[in-house]
Amino acid sequence: MSLVKIEDLWMFIGGLGIFLLSMKFIEEALTLLSGRSFKNFFREYTKTPLRGILSGTLATAVLQSSSMVTLMILSLVGAGIIDMKSAIGVVYGSNLGTTFTGWLVTLLGFKVNLQSAVYPFIGIGGLLFALLPKKHKLSQVFRLIASIGLLMLGLEFMKQSMNGIAQGFDPSLLQGHGILSYFIFGYIFTAIIQSSSATMMITLTALNSQIFTLPSAAAIVIGADLGTTTTALLASIGASKEKKQTALAHFIFNFVTDIFALIMINPLLSFVIFALHPEEPLFSLVLFHSTFNFLGILLFVPFTGSFARLLEKHITKSVS
Repeated sequence: MSLVKIEDLWMFIGGLGIFLLSMKFIEEALTLLSGRSFKNFFREYTKTPLRGILSGTLATAVLQSSSMVTLMILSLVGAGIIDMKSAIGVVYGSNLGTTFTGWLVTLLGFKVNLQSAVYPFIGIGGLLFALLPKKHKLSQVFRLIASIGLLMLGLEFMKQSMNGIAQGFDPSLLQGHGILSYFIFGYIFTAIIQSSSATMMITLTALNSQIFTLPSAAAIVIGADLGTTTTALLASIGASKEKKQTALAHFIFNFVTDIFALIMINPLLSFVIFALHPEEPLFSLVLFHSTFNFLGILLFVPFTGSFARLLEKHITKSVS
């Protein structure tokens, strides 16, 4: 195996750092901009599982973080603002909404040279955020603009670094153990960095550079989908029974959906490739991600009420 250039490795790490930092800034800016109105939105639009799905999908697509939406739901359930049945609907929607990241990256990130385009976002947004009073809501708007620019810059650095890493990376490090090794890698990596969006982006850049095959990349995405549940599980430790119930609902839904997707990975990929005719592997991967999450929602929606009652019955305050 040829050695990976240290410059490419540091560019990749730097790009990942910028991406994760920008996601944190985006979350903070949106939280400050929305505040109480965002919680009122959930209270009004999660009255039924269907409304919860729509709300969870929209909120996650906007915030670019299913973990953040899930943590908000834990707080709302714990405060008694929404009930378990409504919360489960939002969990369904957050899983579908998180696939928006892959679509955004695929449609924009790999089709244009972002590095020159993002400078105005970072420059103008950063300068005006620094000059305006921090308590002024407009300053948070410019903070959001600058953060979006940083997110795309991180993507560009990672994309460039992958071109060099592709020549020195040995895929046999994972290939020797089959599809399951990619699934486990996706799960562990996402559980560590606490961001399925970042894992998805890394997988897309690797697929774009032909480091991974489509089935291998799909297995990583499935693992990442399960790995993102660790955030809510950690947040539920020592919490109220309602928070434990919601966190467990998130885990069970993702576990069942992801095991189904892993078992059916070849038929699902065949469906995506031959029935929907995406033009390239990147679109195939994001379409696969959206498809298996949508199928999981269809599987669970009819049983949402029973699912909620089962959790409420068996998860009590005595659970630690």
